[in-house]
Amino acid sequence: MGEGTTSWLQIPPHEGSATDLIDREAEPLEETTGPLLKSEFDVGRRRFTWASLIAMAVTGVPFMWILLSDWGPIDPVRRAVYQDNFYDQQARAMFHGHLSLASGSLGLEGFVYGGRTYTYFGLFPSIIRMPIFLFTSSLDGKLTPTSTLAAWLLTGLFSALLLWKVRFLVRGDAAMGRAEATAFGALMATIMGGTIWFLLAATPFVFNEDIAWSICLTIGSIFALLGVMERPSWLRVISSGVLILCANLDRATTGWACVVGAGLIALWFVLGFGGPTNRRWCVPLLGVALIPLVISCVVNHAKFGVWFGVSNTEQVWTHVNAYRRKFLAANHGAEEGIVFIPTNLLTYFRPDGLSFSGVFPYVGLPSSPPTPVGGVLFDRLYRTSSITASMPLFFLLSLWGLVTAFRPRAVGRVALTRLLLLAAGSAGAALMLWGYIAPRYLGDFVPFLVLASAVAMADIFRRLESQSRSRRVGAVGVISILALFGIAANFGMAVVPVADEWDTTQVLNYVQTQKTLSDITGHPLNSNVVRGDSLPTWGPAGQLADVGNCSGLYISNGENYATVPSSQFTRATWMTVQLGTPFQHAFRVTPRQVTSSETQSVTLVDAGGVAFTVKATPTDGHQVVMTLGFYGPNARSVSRRFIEPAGTTHDLLVTTDPVKHQFAASLDGVPRVSGTFTTHGPIHTDVSAPPGDPSPRILTVTSTPLPPPTICQQLIH
Repeated sequence: MGEGTTSWLQIPPHEGSATDLIDREAEPLEETTGPLLKSEFDVGRRRFTWASLIAMAVTGVPFMWILLSDWGPIDPVRRAVYQDNFYDQQARAMFHGHLSLASGSLGLEGFVYGGRTYTYFGLFPSIIRMPIFLFTSSLDGKLTPTSTLAAWLLTGLFSALLLWKVRFLVRGDAAMGRAEATAFGALMATIMGGTIWFLLAATPFVFNEDIAWSICLTIGSIFALLGVMERPSWLRVISSGVLILCANLDRATTGWACVVGAGLIALWFVLGFGGPTNRRWCVPLLGVALIPLVISCVVNHAKFGVWFGVSNTEQVWTHVNAYRRKFLAANHGAEEGIVFIPTNLLTYFRPDGLSFSGVFPYVGLPSSPPTPVGGVLFDRLYRTSSITASMPLFFLLSLWGLVTAFRPRAVGRVALTRLLLLAAGSAGAALMLWGYIAPRYLGDFVPFLVLASAVAMADIFRRLESQSRSRRVGAVGVISILALFGIAANFGMAVVPVADEWDTTQVLNYVQTQKTLSDITGHPLNSNVVRGDSLPTWGPAGQLADVGNCSGLYISNGENYATVPSSQFTRATWMTVQLGTPFQHAFRVTPRQVTSSETQSVTLVDAGGVAFTVKATPTDGHQVVMTLGFYGPNARSVSRRFIEPAGTTHDLLVTTDPVKHQFAASLDGVPRVSGTFTTHGPIHTDVSAPPGDPSPRILTVTSTPLPPPTICQQLIH
């Protein structure tokens, strides 16, 4: 470029040369600004630190409750029902020198290549588990909550560092007042609680842990790369490389965005925009981009035989689900394509991407999944909020930040953020091509939103510096209101029933809270109840269904399972709140101490050809082998054997739910057997001895009354 030519890649002068501004951060402040300004600067830095810590503490309370409880008992090692041990299995496999896992261990999520089973999830979360697994196996399948918490805490650290660095690039060593510190605190609270973090914590399984670490590592990589651009050094370059490698070993979309950022910065140095003396840093930055990319490609090739992506036809799910095969056939075997862009844009950016209700939690995810534009087939469509609606502060600040960063006459050294804004934005842009919509994917936008919002916040208070105190206070008020709304919206998205993950206790506690608040505010929950003799295949999220005059009370999670016949058959949209008779039966069972070696079998419940039976066989007179099982022509037989001491009384709870086609039995509160049955008829119980049976009774069984389904009864009467 010719001398004097202005480029959006160049750093315009700001209160002296760029080198002067670098030196002002690196040298002692009293040498350039004097003791008084140093004191004001330090006070502002302390204000920012306290504002960040308070924001994390305030949002940490609901985050921890959601992560460790979410309407259930507090459990530091809370386990997910579905897919929470993939990373643990991968770590154990790497201890043995290979990446393949046991056949069938990944269920429907496994990819079978060359006769071996692999997971498409990255290695990073497995690697950080390995030091723990060197000493114990007792935590296998239990570390996702701890790992998610670590990612959340590190995100807070990286975000605070990034916000402060961006502010310095925009405003130099200007002191931070109370209003600005409060506004930055609101922004930190938005990052930690007003984004997808609450929803990720709500379901501690492999999918959400993957997103959690991608947010953390991408923000950390952006901070490190920005430091390299600001003042390159080997420590900063190596730190960037390590973080980008970790990001690429976690998640492809955000990992590749970091690679793009490092590559652009290497080009930036080559072209001399970082200064003639800094051209030498182009080669190290090129290594920071290429080495993580090559390593991730080598890992991918070792698993799937290709350098990028996976073959969707090799996934177990593809072989068992007809709709998945239809989707892939319609899209030439790929999960991405330009045909998905309109629906993705509409879903992730529509201004009405939330639902509002007079019932707790009052605001949350849309009540139904998105409708594809033009009838395009998607792999899966989950209820998903939009950035515009659920993160209004982030959305508005990001627009401001983009204009500030790319304006021709850039403020301070904000031009340094341009390449990283493009790189971070590429992760969200890639998501627009994906034929799968789910709320957790909002996490791919978060690093970009953090960086753009940091630019905006610094520029807003640069402009307000000369304004009246009332204007600064007014700006803080608007920012705080938007932050609070975002936190409330994301809390509401996270605390609602989750299919396949919540147990009946969680659902019952949630609906009980809804009812308690509803009773205070005029009983709006009552209008959500529909009544009938069966469950429809789908219902809007939050709708309650009373079947058979409180034989069963159910709540809809709003998800549509039309493409998964087995889930639609069991009415997975509907989650059980309470069951009454005849859907649930309680017994007290006592195996007696006898000398007989004969097996005694007692059928307790018969549901139209599906019989629940308890069998008992004495062993040495002091112990009894008990078998709980469901048998019959209309169900796949399921049973479970265990040994119990003779003379001990047990509480047995049997569920035969015909509307969800499910049966289950628990002993002393511990689930023992469960399954599905195809048809049903009259349900009845019989615990009497067979007529004329003179043999000694090994089992003593009595029916016990169950408490009435009070919530259901109160809602319909």
